Amino acid sequence: MRYFKPRLQIATLAPPQTHLLSKIGGLPWGLPAHRWPHHCGYPQKLIAQLCHQPPMLDLGDENAVLHLFMCGECGGIDQERTGLDAFILNRSELHNALATVDDYDHEPADYAPLTGEAWITGWTEHDDGIRASRLPEFYDEKKLWSLQDEFPQIPWFQSEEDTKFGGSPRWTGNGPMDFPPPPFQFLLQLGSYLSVEGPPPAARDVGCFVETYAPTDRGDTHTDSPDPTDNRLNVPWYILRARRLTPLLRLHQLRLRRHCLRLHRPHPITPHPPMVLQPLNAA
Repeated sequence: MRYFKPRLQIATLAPPQTHLLSKIGGLPWGLPAHRWPHHCGYPQKLIAQLCHQPPMLDLGDENAVLHLFMCGECGGIDQERTGLDAFILNRSELHNALATVDDYDHEPADYAPLTGEAWITGWTEHDDGIRASRLPEFYDEKKLWSLQDEFPQIPWFQSEEDTKFGGSPRWTGNGPMDFPPPPFQFLLQLGSYLSVEGPPPAARDVGCFVETYAPTDRGDTHTDSPDPTDNRLNVPWYILRARRLTPLLRLHQLRLRRHCLRLHRPHPITPHPPMVLQPLNAA
């Protein structure tokens, strides 16, 4: 199955945002205040604002913009999933500036004022070698384990594969869970860690801790600390890099948030589930 992985730019290393773009974290671009979801008494945190960009993300209309939010207080893990919101707006509904609302920068006990921000600047295309006709097997626990035995070359549990658009979902060791009844379409998955090409930046430039470790028995680590007076809210939680003996591709990983999110588009629409977007047969 074909899928796509985003190329990312850390927002705190770039000039200020001046237009709508697809991104993870930070503040939403142009979101009207009345559309900002709240939960547990506070505005939810933006997880992603994503533009229609087929074949990576097909939202059915060239002006569609997908918004994903999560409650920073409860993480949206209550039984009804009421602390998660997903909705699509037309570009014409968005203002031409970054949006804020009262208490947007509230800092929960187990979260940051904002989700760390990274912009999608491009894509890499991949294929896992599994036929699309076998996609239903990814939602059946026993069949999924059989797939993992059949395709041992696939990095099923590597964090580099947790963020992907299209194709098939990657589950944790707990197996398939929390997906809607069929028919539905798997759209994308955002992991807690995001892989970024190139050497890690200096902590004082990016605004967060940067930790480099050697995967040896000694567990050698080096931590670069940010400027304690840096008050930027959209910094990554921290950056982690493993030193490899023969690096083919230099990657560092951004820890932006604490949870992994998988997004499905179910049919038919029901009133309030957090991941409902539109019917499969919608224009």
